Amino acid sequence: MNEFIQFLVEASKSQPTPQQYSQELWNVVQPILAAQRELVAAQHNTQMELIRVMVDVRYKDTQADIRGINEALVNLTGTTPAPVFEKEDDDAKKGEKHNMKNFGKPTPRQKPEPENKSSATSA
Repeated sequence: MNEFIQFLVEASKSQPTPQQYSQELWNVVQPILAAQRELVAAQHNTQMELIRVMVDVRYKDTQADIRGINEALVNLTGTTPAPVFEKEDDDAKKGEKHNMKNFGKPTPRQKPEPENKSSATSA
């Protein structure tokens, strides 16, 4: 029996404590967290580089547009070409013209009044 109690005491002494479990778990998880931070940093750098390229291209396009506008302003001759206006149909005027054109004529909904032929022939 003494041997069994001694075995239990030795076994309980050899078991790791909760702090040791925590430390072992931390040592296992630490490299995973570090790798995840590196991956996120690499993705961030890649996205920022793409944004920088996009902004640079837009900046160059805008500068080219500004240069083109400045050149056009320098080369002005003092006269401007006639503006191009699209003729818009004015429905109100169109209706007035149509009404005046057909003034006094029967519309398709109105039938002309028939002349009394019966009274003319009977007299």
